[in-house]
Amino acid sequence: MSQSLSQTLSGMVPNLSLEDHIYQAEDMISLTSNTSFPTRELSSPDSHSTRSCDTCCMETEPTEKGMMDVHVVPAAYHRSNSNQCSQMAAYDMYRRPRGLAMIIDIEVYENDVQERRFGSHVDVDNMKSLLQGLEFDVTVHKNLQLAQFFKEVTEFCCNKMHEEADMTVVVILSHGKDGVVYAADGQSINMEYIYEFFNNRNCPLLRGKPKFFIVQACRGDRPDQGVDSSEASTAPPSPEKTLSKSKKRRAEALDAIACTPDAADVSRARPTWEDMIIAYSTIPGYASLRDHERGTWFVQSLVEVFMSHAHDTELVDLLRMTSERLSHFTNEMGEKQTCNVEMRHLYKRIYLNPGLGRPRSPPHSPRLQHLEQ
Repeated sequence: MSQSLSQTLSGMVPNLSLEDHIYQAEDMISLTSNTSFPTRELSSPDSHSTRSCDTCCMETEPTEKGMMDVHVVPAAYHRSNSNQCSQMAAYDMYRRPRGLAMIIDIEVYENDVQERRFGSHVDVDNMKSLLQGLEFDVTVHKNLQLAQFFKEVTEFCCNKMHEEADMTVVVILSHGKDGVVYAADGQSINMEYIYEFFNNRNCPLLRGKPKFFIVQACRGDRPDQGVDSSEASTAPPSPEKTLSKSKKRRAEALDAIACTPDAADVSRARPTWEDMIIAYSTIPGYASLRDHERGTWFVQSLVEVFMSHAHDTELVDLLRMTSERLSHFTNEMGEKQTCNVEMRHLYKRIYLNPGLGRPRSPPHSPRLQHLEQ
């Protein structure tokens, strides 16, 4: 990062640790090598597998759909706590819009420093429709270089409208490795640095409010070959079989560094890191699968589950259902994918309550006029 960009970010978000002893600039943002990720073959979900959880399944078998007609089922009433644990409170979720949501999609990379992420536009359209149905004010940014990436994140973090919000959502669709994602100019960005923008120290307007991050990117390049439940053998696949499978990958792609440990800085009033939930498309070290025409398995699974069940299901349970649905996808190589959820001091339950909430401010309100511009 250039010195001028560093000074600009420090001015807007003064408590970022970019320049301090916890995170150094070279640790947080580094140049990536000009290598391309391998391509994979077009996939199809496994419609013959046995379901592992009938209670959280959708009514239809999971199939790759591409562009979907997204309609969020409205809630019948406001939920304030969980039936499973009546003592656990829920975050307030009454305002309309619920808050701001930002989608950053890196599909095209300059000078082919990374493979183009064909099919990502489907994820963007489906995710935008979902978030709008969930009452969020959504902005989309595409193919941002490193400086543009941080400019948009900084401005979003500092947006005064967060004061009137109940929640915020940040979606990042990109190539990546564990701990980093890649900007359009091929430079890598440490995810911990992005999360740091939204902690209690740097984003006080979102203190006590849930911050939901959705990260669709590889966290390594290992494929998940899956396990045949009908076979008792635990022998690893032969090198010849693995090589044969790798040669068949053509029309399906991967969304393929060490992270500096969190310093766990704590203030007197509240911990620095609170109310965060992060949904990763895959687990550390593994690849994330994307169809060139229908988008990614993970985003499709998440959108299908949320649009059908967000009206009566808590967020963590929605992500469990997303994981279960994702488990049914298989390509012709027999590969699978496992998503991962991380929580940082998420004290309450999150009911999104789509379709319910306090009415918007009157049309003459300056705040509403600013919001609709």
